[in-house]
Amino acid sequence: MTTTHPKASDNSATRTTLWALVAVSGVANVVTSVAQAPLVVNLTTGLVTLAALTALGTRHLRARRNST
Repeated sequence: MTTTHPKASDNSATRTTLWALVAVSGVANVVTSVAQAPLVVNLTTGLVTLAALTALGTRHLRARRNST
């Protein structure tokens, strides 16, 4: 059984932006945790990270479904 996956060369601006957002918000989340920032700030950075990761996962699954 052969499985096809999306091309690794699919470097769209949206994908790059989402990965950058994951990196920045992830670091911001760690910094706010260590600095004991207010809970609202920590939750906001965590939710932004979660939203970006969800968008990346959704894009991957849709691309995989459409390639078969």
